[in-house]
Amino acid sequence: MRNNIALWTVVLLVSVASCATAGEVAGRSGRSLHLAATVRMEAPPQAAKAPQWKSRPEYDAFNAMATEKDPNKKIELAEAFLQKFSNSDFKDLAYLAEMQTYQQLNQSDKAVDAAHKVLEANPDNVQSALPALRFISFISPFLYKPDQSDAAAFLTRADTDAHHGLDLLGKLQKPAGATDEQFQQAVKEFRSVFNSCIGFVALQHKDYAGAITALKASVDDNPSGWYPAYWLGLSYLYTTPHDYDHGIWYCARAVALANAGKDPNADVWDKFLKQTYVSYHGTDTGLADIKTQAAAGPNPPDGFKVAAMEAPKHTGNNVIDAFNDLTFPLKLGGETAQKQWDGVKGQPIELGGTYVGVEKGTDPGVDLVHIAILDSTKSTGGYDIELKDNSQPNVKYLSKGDLVTFKGTLAAYSNTPSFVLTLEGQVTSDLPDKPAAKEKPAAPAHKPATTKKPAQ
Repeated sequence: MRNNIALWTVVLLVSVASCATAGEVAGRSGRSLHLAATVRMEAPPQAAKAPQWKSRPEYDAFNAMATEKDPNKKIELAEAFLQKFSNSDFKDLAYLAEMQTYQQLNQSDKAVDAAHKVLEANPDNVQSALPALRFISFISPFLYKPDQSDAAAFLTRADTDAHHGLDLLGKLQKPAGATDEQFQQAVKEFRSVFNSCIGFVALQHKDYAGAITALKASVDDNPSGWYPAYWLGLSYLYTTPHDYDHGIWYCARAVALANAGKDPNADVWDKFLKQTYVSYHGTDTGLADIKTQAAAGPNPPDGFKVAAMEAPKHTGNNVIDAFNDLTFPLKLGGETAQKQWDGVKGQPIELGGTYVGVEKGTDPGVDLVHIAILDSTKSTGGYDIELKDNSQPNVKYLSKGDLVTFKGTLAAYSNTPSFVLTLEGQVTSDLPDKPAAKEKPAAPAHKPATTKKPAQ
């Protein structure tokens, strides 16, 4: 009990930061957090005007819990301590021990509950609140579901907790006995997590400028984090006007880091990146070079540019040429796109293409029929047309690859990840009355029985 309290605090911070890389690689891929190591807790030292032990049994019970190695036993001891010494000055640290132990057991929901109890008990104690806020800020983006009933409240709390973490971190003094390198490493790691959460929340609220500010700060503090890099790329792509240069770079950076970390999201992100790049550039030429560059450095070099596609030349195919003439100005973005859209929005259009699939829309009774027109779109598995249809249930009986004609009025368009034109209309070609019959697999060819020759 004679340790220096400031040194104990920085050991706590550095311990959490130092174990984050391996643990986050494992945890993020499973949308939960499991830290490879936990902070070693000892009975906190006494100091003037510091929290006080009220009895020797209280101290002994805390120390037994803090030094217990078996995680399940540790939780039992923590619960017993909190029940018996409910007015303890150190209950926030007992909840912190529970939080870290649930992290060990990969029980994220219980770890979050314990972290919130830390903050309820002592919201401004750097020894307990900072690690709790860091964990909440790290895990919140992976627990968030847009369709959950409390989605708005969830995001508000996550944002509030992350900002609180930044405030506490800003008040932290470098403890005696800690090196500048240790202290700065811990501060950067915590700050990166807090800014990453703030940026994620801003992205959900479509505050792309705010998301870029927070996520760029996160990436600068931790260049090896692939989720902040990906969210940063999305923020650049969705901002107005779209910033394809930075958006494509940071998405490519995220893909490279995720591949290196064996994150299963890498393939999904790579597909999104290719669709975005081809939609803007016209082909995938040059994308491999960008990926190589992004893997080697966290930020794009000065003057980095992704060339926009050239105006498509007429092919002689009336459908493709009409679609290109209509959509190319929209793909350029900025004033050119706005002028074109102002002139065509609400106008009727009739074209043909290849059926890709159908899904339920957000509006009751509305189906979204996906149709591909361009060969470049087909090569990425995407679609050019999203047809909002509420009158043709038999559309679902079409088979992928069927040729269809359609008509509708121009309702909306999107440039990210690939260009999609939304129409309110219907398929005009004949639709099947029932699903296509599945072909029966061919019977295996009969082979005459053979007799092995006996060994000589």
